[in-house]
Amino acid sequence: MITNNINEQQLQVEIDQLKIQFPQTRDLYREACVLLFFRHGITPTANKLYQLVRRGSMSAPAEALNKFWLELREKSRIRIESPDIPEELKESAGTFISTLWRQAQEAAVSSLSVHIADANDKVMQSMKEAETASRHMAEAELELEAAKAQLNNAETQITELEKIHAVDINASATQEKALKALIAERDSLSRTLEETRSRFSEDLGRLSDSLLRTENQYRSLEKKSLLELDRERQNVIKLENVTAKLRESSKTDQDRCRKDISLLQDTISNLKEKLGALNGKISEITGQQKEISAKLKQTEKKLEAANSKIFRLTAQRPKKAN
Repeated sequence: MITNNINEQQLQVEIDQLKIQFPQTRDLYREACVLLFFRHGITPTANKLYQLVRRGSMSAPAEALNKFWLELREKSRIRIESPDIPEELKESAGTFISTLWRQAQEAAVSSLSVHIADANDKVMQSMKEAETASRHMAEAELELEAAKAQLNNAETQITELEKIHAVDINASATQEKALKALIAERDSLSRTLEETRSRFSEDLGRLSDSLLRTENQYRSLEKKSLLELDRERQNVIKLENVTAKLRESSKTDQDRCRKDISLLQDTISNLKEKLGALNGKISEITGQQKEISAKLKQTEKKLEAANSKIFRLTAQRPKKAN
């Protein structure tokens, strides 16, 4: 059964019921393995168990998963029944096939769990860096809003920085897509393992024909499984390289943003100094204007007094006789 077809809500309800029945963390993880594998047909992984149970550290589900596969191998140990094959050869063939299946499954589960956890940490770190850059950008915008008309050029540069920040957000979205692709790769590998197990079961039904033919068939299957696992590892490495390049590009853009903001802050400081000097000159000129206005008023008063005196003298002058 494919994991995506399972009702995740119902699965979580069943896990919560197991939490009540099994308070011990080890017992709870063991029963969760049984629930996923036997009831729902889901191949349990350490990451999936931790997402459902949420107890202990990441080592707890990994340890429980290893014990589960070990017990399952012991209980389902393959027996070959054929009257013409010696008992020792039957036992050796069964042990060989069981060991091959267990090693392939454990290697796939362990490799995927480690890479998925590492990818999750990298994505969280990138998101935190993007949030820090966004907070710094908001602080720079608040400072630029307090500037006057002379700071219009600085506001234009801030707009360019906001565009660069949008590019950083797009880079983070690309990293999230890469993570989703990695999860899809994990699910694909789980389906491949399920199909491989089915093929193993079909091949075991024909072991009675010839032991030699059985060994050759399973050697071929082993080689194919190793090739598939190697191909999946190469895909994971490619995804990690893409994520590293995106993270490096985001860091470069953020450094450039910080440098631009520092230059803008220097420009603002210089403009503020110039503005202060201009305000001082304006104050000085205002004082001079007040002094000149006072002198003008005194001059006007003197002029008015002189005009009054002239008017009186003109009025007192005797008129000439006709």
